[in-house]
Amino acid sequence: MVDLHALEAALDRARPLVLGHGGDIEITDVTGEGVVHVALSGACRACPNLAMTFVGPVRSYLMAVPGVSEVRCEQVKAGPRALSRLANLLHAHPYPVA
Repeated sequence: MVDLHALEAALDRARPLVLGHGGDIEITDVTGEGVVHVALSGACRACPNLAMTFVGPVRSYLMAVPGVSEVRCEQVKAGPRALSRLANLLHAHPYPVA
């Protein structure tokens, strides 16, 4: 089970970066299996660096919360291999390649 207080605290660590670029982020769902769904709004929705922001700080902070098994963002259109390479380049939490 995901600690929702810890999840919000982790999101608050990533939020200043997103707010600084004219956007915002919210948690839209947390499944019983620990999958966290997030959505970005504002300028982030059309940002060419959306995948980097998601895989780098956002996903890494949220994956550090006990009980979180995966973080997903429907707005990120890059495939698993590209996201895995980005995670490696950013020294972020590893992204699974199916």
